[in-house]
Amino acid sequence: MAKNTNARFNFIEQLVWWEGQINTTHLIDKYDITRTHASHLLKEYRQQYPDNLIYDKSVKAFLISDKFRTSDHHVDFANYLNTVAPSEDQFNSKLAICALEVEAPLRNIHAEQVRPILKAIREQLAIDIGYISLSTPDYLDRIIEPHALVFDGLRWHVRAYCRKNTDFRDFTLSRFNGEAVFEGKATSTAQQDKKWQTLVDIVIQPDPRLTVKQQDIIANDFQMQNGRKIINTRVALVNYLLLRLRIDGYKNIPEEQQIILTPECQKRISQYLPR
Repeated sequence: MAKNTNARFNFIEQLVWWEGQINTTHLIDKYDITRTHASHLLKEYRQQYPDNLIYDKSVKAFLISDKFRTSDHHVDFANYLNTVAPSEDQFNSKLAICALEVEAPLRNIHAEQVRPILKAIREQLAIDIGYISLSTPDYLDRIIEPHALVFDGLRWHVRAYCRKNTDFRDFTLSRFNGEAVFEGKATSTAQQDKKWQTLVDIVIQPDPRLTVKQQDIIANDFQMQNGRKIINTRVALVNYLLLRLRIDGYKNIPEEQQIILTPECQKRISQYLPR
């Protein structure tokens, strides 16, 4: 199989596995090809893998079959996000999913959990789905309006408006379960999520308890300029960033701490930190 065709077959399989369907528009948006070319590509794929797709006239798309088997492509969630990631000139296309990390998560993610969430994000829908948390260990139905995915370095989260709590918050992706029911169009938008739309500078510096030479090493590690590194992030992601940088707490040994927030930054972002 030609390398170009193999890559496009990979795209088809990733999209079908995680979203449950594909049509010619997906291929047109991704590869900037004609509808005829896209139809031919889907026909070619179906000829090689006849049991994978079923055409549904009601939605004008090929749906995933119960007999679906991948060819030689690895269908993990990170691969999916890498595959569908749009180029800069495609970012406003229907393929664009707002996901801030694409590394493989350590938590278990099932396609059945992800498909309705992705559909809700793409089509701006509300979704009723079971969810558990440490405070409520039994599954309870939540109606949420998701608009983005976030990877914090350990697990995936869904950023969504919660109708129960009437605010925007994060939900751990692996904790959704049960059959999802779509509840029509979302009443909220990402633009209304103030913590998502607001950007803030996180400024780090070497731990001043280190020797000057040790501080120079740390500054070089983090590509600091004048002993400072500025990281621009969304307010909604501040806590995840601090955890990722391992500066969510203060360690007694400076060699373990290595970096801290500048005093000015600590004061500025204190309103966004857990209390």
